[in-house]
Amino acid sequence: MDNKKKTSGIVHFIQTDHRYAYLGGSVLAIICLKLAASQPSVSSFLGAETPFVLLLKACASVFLLVSALALIVKLTHWKTYSHTWIKNPGLVKATRFYSWFLAIVFFILAVDRLLIKLIDTVRECIALTSNPTEFFRSMIYMTYNGRGMMVYGIWTTVRLALLGTAIAFFLGILMVFLRIQQPTRRDNDFIKFIKTIAHNFAALYIFIIRGTPMMVQALIFYYAGFNIFTHYTSMSVSQINEVWSFFISGLITISLNSTAYLAEVLRGGIQAIDAGQAEAARSLGMTEWQTMVKVIFPQAIKNSIPAIGNEFIINIKDSSVLSVIGVMDLMFATKSVSGIYFRSLEIYCVAALIYLVLTYLSSLLLKYLSGKLGMSNSRGITSSN
Repeated sequence: MDNKKKTSGIVHFIQTDHRYAYLGGSVLAIICLKLAASQPSVSSFLGAETPFVLLLKACASVFLLVSALALIVKLTHWKTYSHTWIKNPGLVKATRFYSWFLAIVFFILAVDRLLIKLIDTVRECIALTSNPTEFFRSMIYMTYNGRGMMVYGIWTTVRLALLGTAIAFFLGILMVFLRIQQPTRRDNDFIKFIKTIAHNFAALYIFIIRGTPMMVQALIFYYAGFNIFTHYTSMSVSQINEVWSFFISGLITISLNSTAYLAEVLRGGIQAIDAGQAEAARSLGMTEWQTMVKVIFPQAIKNSIPAIGNEFIINIKDSSVLSVIGVMDLMFATKSVSGIYFRSLEIYCVAALIYLVLTYLSSLLLKYLSGKLGMSNSRGITSSN
């Protein structure tokens, strides 16, 4: 429904005569003049000062003159502007069509002066034998020559986020089940003791994990596991690294970290459910366990799906801290490429762009799934924990 409203709003904006035709057309005209005056690339299909380019420049200049005239009339006839000849319905409609014609001109010039020029620049940088000094060309050169590491780093980042969130989801269900345990009058002393221990353990775990940075947790988990293998086995360092690899350690870190956050998300989903449903289930003869499994948890999980998807997006970004223990993710690959060419800013800008694309695509997927489930859509890209 929202998409239909947005589409109809855009169509209405295009088909309606409004005050933004002069302003928007003037902006397009200025951009068109700038693009037409720029130097074409080798593969340009318009050339530099061909008759067609001159015609496009003339069209843009004419619109600027009309807009300037309209501005002068508005300033000199401020109170009666709506009754002047410049607001003639025929002229206003013609101006609107002219502005959309300029949009087509802008598209043609953008393809020729920007897209084709970008393609030619990429081809030139790929053929170079050394890293160029120009910032943008260096970005292309370093990204292309380090593409193997970058692609592997992207794949590792996505795997860590996806597997870590999936594992954390199931652990979060277990953790929230422990977290919501409260002794009742019907419980004997032993059950009360077990419930109290379970509740306090879950609360302490969530408090510690949410109160410490993931980077510190990654270092603790990796070196703790490495020390256990060193002291209690006769394995060599290379053998330990095969079993207790950087990837496994990083995956455990993300899983345990996300468990604490997803447990609180699920707990909020449970608390949002009307207490009358649990009472109705018990009145039908269901046990507490059956009530949670068949009535409460299914609704809580459905209500928490957008937040679970947000946790996946957050893990894509936060997995970058795992490079401190040597996980070959996108951040580690970026550092490696930077170390090879002794240039940092260029490749880090590329990494930022890749992270932005990954999180944006994930947010679109989350929005689509939320819409299919009839839930509120997530807006934008979520922030870190």
